[in-house]
Amino acid sequence: MKTEVIKPKVSIGMPVHNGAKTIEKAIKSLLAQTFQDFELIISDNASDDETKNICQRFALQDERIHYVRQTKNIGTYKNFNFLINSAKGKYFMWAADDDWRSPEFLEVNVSALESNLKFVASTSPNCFEGDENNPNRYIDFNLEGGLKERFAKFLQNAWHSHGIFYSLMRSEAIKKNTVLNFSYTGTDWSFNFFLLSKGEINRTKEGLIVFGRYGVSMSKNRLKIFNNKPIEFLIPLYEFSKYALGLMKNLNYYEWICIFFKLLKVNIQAIKSNCIITIKECIK
Repeated sequence: MKTEVIKPKVSIGMPVHNGAKTIEKAIKSLLAQTFQDFELIISDNASDDETKNICQRFALQDERIHYVRQTKNIGTYKNFNFLINSAKGKYFMWAADDDWRSPEFLEVNVSALESNLKFVASTSPNCFEGDENNPNRYIDFNLEGGLKERFAKFLQNAWHSHGIFYSLMRSEAIKKNTVLNFSYTGTDWSFNFFLLSKGEINRTKEGLIVFGRYGVSMSKNRLKIFNNKPIEFLIPLYEFSKYALGLMKNLNYYEWICIFFKLLKVNIQAIKSNCIITIKECIK
C-alpha cells in the first residue's frame, strides 16, 4: 500500500550563489512566518564560500528545508527555473538569499489567493534595506484590471517592479513558463509579463518584503550584466521587448498602440541609462 505524500500548501525556492553573508537572516525570516505549511527548497549554484555549511545546518534543524547543491553553476535563471520544477506546493515564490520578509507575509498573501481566483499572484509592499521603517519609501502598486491596464501599469512601474517577481504565485500557472530558459537583460520583466497574461496581481496592505542593497537590481551595470547579443548593447531591452510584443497580440488595435508607446518609452529610458553608464566608464 502506497503512503500518501502530504504536499505543503506553499513552496519557497531560494536560489543562492555565495550568499554566506546574508542567507542566514533570509532563512530565519522564512522560518518565523506565522503561516507554517511550507517547504523551503534551497538551490546552491555551486557556491565556494560557507553557503553549503550554513544551509546544511538549517536543513538538519528543520525537515521543511531541502538543500540541493548544483555540481556546477547552471546560470541565474536556470537555477530559478529548477526551483519551480522542484516545487510541490499549490503556491510558489522565490526568496533571494539577501532579502527578508515580515512574519505575516505568507499568511496574508495565501489568504488573498485562496479568497480570489482572479489573482494569479499576490504580494505585499516592498522596499530596500534601510527603508523598512519609512513607509513613504514603500512600493505598493498592484496590477489589477484588464490585460491592457495590467500591461500599462507594469510598464509605468517597471523600474520598481522587484516585488512582483518575488510575489506568491499559483504554481500551476508558472510551471508552464518558458521564459526562464533564457538569460538576458529583462528576463525578470518578461516573466512578469507572462504572469500578467495569466491574471491579476494583488498587493496586500499588510506584510513587507525588504530587498538587500547588493543584488543585481541595485548594480550600476544592471543593464549590461546579461547582455548576450551585439544588439543588446544598443538596445538593452531588445529581448524583453520582443517577448512583450508577442504577448500583446491579444490586445485590440487601440490597446496595442497604447502599450507599444509605453514599451517604447521604457526602451528609451534604458538606452539613455546605458549611454550614461558607458560614458562614465570611458572617462574614468
